[in-house]
Formats: sequence, C-alpha cells, structure tokens
Amino acid sequence: MAMGADVHTNYITSTLLRSTQASSVLTLTPSTKPISIDHTSLLHKTHRTMSSSSTRPEPKAERKRPPRRRLPPLPPGPKLQFVVANRPEDFRSNATMRNVRSHVMYKHRTVSPSNSVRSVEQRIKRNPETRTPSPTATAMSDGIIEDFNYVLPPGNSHDEMENPGSLYHSSLHTSSDGLSRDLTSKIIASLTEEPTRSAPATLDYGTEFPFSSGIELMNRESLRDLRDQYIYHVVQSSTQGNPEASSYGTTWVKLICSNHMSFLSHVSIVCAYQDVMDGFLTDTALTQCAKAKVLSMITESMVTRKAQTDDFTIMSIVNLLVSHIGDRDERVIDVHQEGLARIVQERGGLLCLGLDGRVATCLTVVLLIFTVLRGLSEPAMLVGFPPALRVTENEGFRCISPLYAPQGDLTSLYGSCSSRTYDLISDMHNATRIFIARWDCTSDALSSIPQHQLMGWDMYMEQTYSKVVNLPSSAGEAIPDWVYESCRLAALIYCGCMIRGVSLSEASEATDPQQPDSGTSSTTILTALQNALRQTNPGACWGNMGGALLWICLVGGRAAWPSAAWTRKFFALHAVRVSHALCCPDSAAVIETQRTMLKVQALVGARRTLSPPLV
Repeated sequence: MAMGADVHTNYITSTLLRSTQASSVLTLTPSTKPISIDHTSLLHKTHRTMSSSSTRPEPKAERKRPPRRRLPPLPPGPKLQFVVANRPEDFRSNATMRNVRSHVMYKHRTVSPSNSVRSVEQRIKRNPETRTPSPTATAMSDGIIEDFNYVLPPGNSHDEMENPGSLYHSSLHTSSDGLSRDLTSKIIASLTEEPTRSAPATLDYGTEFPFSSGIELMNRESLRDLRDQYIYHVVQSSTQGNPEASSYGTTWVKLICSNHMSFLSHVSIVCAYQDVMDGFLTDTALTQCAKAKVLSMITESMVTRKAQTDDFTIMSIVNLLVSHIGDRDERVIDVHQEGLARIVQERGGLLCLGLDGRVATCLTVVLLIFTVLRGLSEPAMLVGFPPALRVTENEGFRCISPLYAPQGDLTSLYGSCSSRTYDLISDMHNATRIFIARWDCTSDALSSIPQHQLMGWDMYMEQTYSKVVNLPSSAGEAIPDWVYESCRLAALIYCGCMIRGVSLSEASEATDPQQPDSGTSSTTILTALQNALRQTNPGACWGNMGGALLWICLVGGRAAWPSAAWTRKFFALHAVRVSHALCCPDSAAVIETQRTMLKVQALVGARRTLSPPLV
C-alpha cells in the first residue's frame, strides 16, 4: 500500500486525574421564597465533609504504563515508499509501523501551506544541501533510489588517509567538465527505476522502465533531456571544441547512451572520476549504486547467448571494468577480463564485433591501459589486431608525445606549449626511439651492430638524462608553468628508468634533484608529479597536448601501481579519460602509443638481464 502526503497520524495519550481537594456543589431548586444561608453552619459542615473524606480509604491506584524507550530517529527516506511483506501480519510489525509513522512525520514537517508566513520563513532558513543524507537502500525499497538530493558521505578522502589535517578542495576541477552530481544522480535514478504492477499504463519510457520517479511528473526532466545534457558535457569536456573530434565523439557517446545498460555503465565511470576529483579514495554511495545496478543488468543479460554476446553487453562490461581501475582487489579486474575474453571468443574474435569496429577498438584501448599499468604482457586476443581506423597524415596530431610522432614530426605542438616544454618532449621522443633501437634485438643481432654505434647510443642516452636532471623547476616561479613541470618530472622517471635499467616504480622513488633542501623528509618524484598534474586541470585533457598528458599518466600510473592506492587511482583514471578523449577520432594513434609504452617496459626488463641496473 502506498503512503500519500495527506496521511495523518493521531498519537493517543492517557492522563491520570487526581483529586487534590473536595468541591461543594450547590443545587438550586425552584422556590418562591428567598433562601437564607447560615455561613457559620456551612463552614462547619464543609470542614466535617473534608475531614471525613480524608479518613476515607483511597481507591486503588491505577497501574501506570511503563515509560516508552525512545529510539533514535530514522533517517529521511525516499519521497515515495512501498510497504511489501511476505505475510499479511508483517504489515503490522513494529518496524513497518515505525517506518510509516516516520515517513508521514517527515512529510508533515516539510510540507506546509504556501500562504503561511511561518512556512515561508522556514523555507528561507532551511538549508537544502544538508536536508537529506546520502541515498541509502532500505529493506523495503530494494535498493531503488527515488530521492535526488545526494550528499557525499564523510571520510575516506585521500588526504585524511595520507595527509591528516589537510583537505584537498577540488571545486574548480569538478566544475571544469560541466558535469554535476545532480545531473548524474538524476540519470542514475531514472535508469534504475524498476517496473511495478501498480504503475500507470502510460508513462515515459514505459517499454523498459514504466514506473514513475519520486519527483512530480510535471516538474520531472525526461530521461531524454538528461541524456542530451550528459552527452553535451561529456563531449565538450573531452574534445575542447575540436570540430572533428567533437563530431566523432558525439556520434560515439550517443551510441553508448542509446542503451540503458551501457548508458548507466558510462555514467558509473563519470561517477568514479568525480569521486577522485573530489578527493574520495573509495566509491561514494552514488557510485556504488550505479556500479551495483550495472552488474545486476549484466548478470540478467547472461541468461541467453544472444544477450550475453551483444555489443552493448560487451561495452557495459568494459565500462564496469574501467570503474574498478585502481581498486585494491585486482581479482575483480581479472574476472571481468576473463569474461570479456570468453565473450569475444564466442563472437569469433575482435574482427567480428559490431558498431563499425568501434567496440573492438574501445575494448583494445581499455585492455591495453590495464596491461601497461599492471606491467603485464599484451593479452593474446589483442595480438595482431589492427585498429579500426588507419592513421593518415592529417590524423593523430593530438596524440603527439614521446611515445608517438609520425615520421618524427612534432611541429604540431608549436603554439600549444612553451618552447622549453616542446624541447623536452622532443628530447624524450628521441630517447624513446634510440632506446628501442638499442635494445630491441636478440643477442645475436646485438653482436652484429658495430661497437662504436652502440657506444654512441649509450652516450646520447646518458647526455639526455643528465640534461633532464639539470633542468630547472618551474614550481618556484612567479607564474609556474605546470604543464612544463609535469613533463619535467615525468621525464625524470621515464628517462631514469631507461638509463638506470630499473622499473618505473623504482625510478619514481628518487627525490627531485631540483627540490630545495628543507632539512625534512624529501618528496619523491612521483608525489611531486601528482601535485604538479593537479594544477594543470587534467580534466580538460590538455587540448592538442593530449598525447603528452597520456604519456605522463601512463608513466605515473605504472610507477604508482605498487604504491599508495590513492596515487594509483588518480593516474589510472586520468589515463582512461584522456585515452577515451583521444580516441575521437585518433584511436589508431592511441593504440600505437600504448603499444610503444609496453615495448619500452619490456625492453627495460630485457636490459636488466643483459646488464646490471645502475644505482
């Protein structure tokens, strides 16, 4: 049964009346003669009456009801609740009745006549941001969220764990992409509505989700309007006004959002990213709700073979996998990857996936990110897979980085960064090319290379590393160049890894040679890189410098993977975000960038077997 707004609860209380004195009742009888009253005799009679009443035995005292123990108040629930039970008597259980009373009283306190002066004053004084707590699934709601006023739960921010006493305020970063938690929460609530037998016959989107939300229908934004807002903000934040990328990105995101399950899975990624930008290490209640519902939808789609191998099911699993990136429990990642491998095999391989090859491309990009960050070998199902789009002369300019530059041309970066940033990226690109040429061969082929050429390559690498070590820091300048500073710190880790023959994580544990000696514990290069990258607003994906940002995130993400969970998740989510942004439409360049990074990591391992690491 539904509880409406006009329901009222009557609280019945009993009061025990005690007699404290006798009362005299005078009865006037009709008479033609006046009545004379003897006040003296009346006083004596009254005194005798009171004395006799005091000696009379008192009646037996009524049994008092024991005082009711007050329970803590229940939190406000959804605006519309349903009482469900397995047996009729369950409707009258204490817990159910208490929920009913609590719901009615909350409604009674918040809804009052609009013409009441008191109600107007209360509405003015009321703070809407603290009225309703985070969405909590009750036993009767079955996890369905109907209230759109979400407040983040306290705690679990990275600064509370790693830097007690300080808070990371990221309001500028959160608002840079134009997406608010209000929009994502409305979308999640609309997508998680469940069908019910008591629903009206005709409602928007009645084919899949016929049940209305808790918002009044007259004021409710349709799911179509919410989807259009979402697509606009996602595309604009990732393409930065690039016409070609914006057109391609709009087409792709519209395709993803055309299916409820894949749409919700994409929103779960955005929620996870918002959590990181707001300083939360673990998922907030909103993110948990989205991920749980996506997992439930995927489980339901596994009933039939056609549904489990559907393109949108594959994309939903890929997005759910991304939302778990950086989590401590990597077994979840392994389970999703194994499931994807089985589904792709049943479809006949990556080349048989649909949507014009975009599903296979997106799957490849995401799995390669996980492979780089976890330091693994490329999955067997990706080996030999060509990207859906071939790189032409006019494509891939946004992906220029130390890992990718067609024909070694980096001139497209002119005007997008400072001259010292351009020189640094150029030096790192040359170092990548020479390092691969130096170590990408077998021991037999290595013996056939002239010794003087090998010595020349080694000398160039050492000179490049020495140059990077001596580059000045921009952090102390009046107007810091944080893009340059991020590239400089990433180059220290990247070049130090190749020269010293150590892993990226080992190279990142060193201290910045340009850091002033304060006499206290020094900051590692990885921590300094994370702090510098925060200042650049990475949510905007750096525009035409997106390739350099991807290189930094791959270097930092791999270096941070064995370390603190917050640093790992920070770099990992930014790596996914910029990869998706660059895939519109430069997917081939992104895949080549990732595979080059994999090759560098593999060759560093090969170098360690041929020569001992340098300390």
